[in-house]
Amino acid sequence: SGGVFLSLAFGHLLPECVHGFTEYNEVLPYMLVLAGYLLIFFVEKVAFDAHGLMHGEEHAHHHHGECRTVSAKANGAAAGDDEEEGAHSGRSAVILLGALAVHSILEMTALGLANTFGDSALLSLSIALHQPAESIALLVAFLKSGMPKGQIMQYLSIFSCMGPIGVGIGMAVNEFAAPIVDAIMLAVVAGTFIYVGATEVIP
Repeated sequence: SGGVFLSLAFGHLLPECVHGFTEYNEVLPYMLVLAGYLLIFFVEKVAFDAHGLMHGEEHAHHHHGECRTVSAKANGAAAGDDEEEGAHSGRSAVILLGALAVHSILEMTALGLANTFGDSALLSLSIALHQPAESIALLVAFLKSGMPKGQIMQYLSIFSCMGPIGVGIGMAVNEFAAPIVDAIMLAVVAGTFIYVGATEVIP
């Protein structure tokens, strides 16, 4: 599916958004593509890794302090550490949900912006190849966090709503917004597709 995302980005989305900027600065669409790439990079990598690093430092200090406690409190300290680890896993899963929600909205926006049946079919195929992996990764993250099943279902329901929201945004932009807004959205989405194809799927 990585090749599908890259072919869509370079063969369809990028040329179409460049065409929309013919009356503007010719460098601008490429900068917007880079902005879309960096947006997903920040949301999925920087924010998540920074949260994990922060927890790692806190856990190290906490563990160092526990090493100096009396043996009589060892069991209680271990139980507290397990609770803290579960809370950290829950926060990490929610952060992952936010990242994948932004990613899903941008992917599905491209589908809403499609003008022909062929473009819609190709975009639907590429998203269908990629979206299940994201959903499974999110489900595994929530199961490992130890959250109640009811709460997990609520979060997964929220995630499932992101796709229709993205399609609605794309259709509204395509129908009512100025052509330059359409071109801007295509450029940002092209950047996200390049990120998915080159950074996540191919390696």
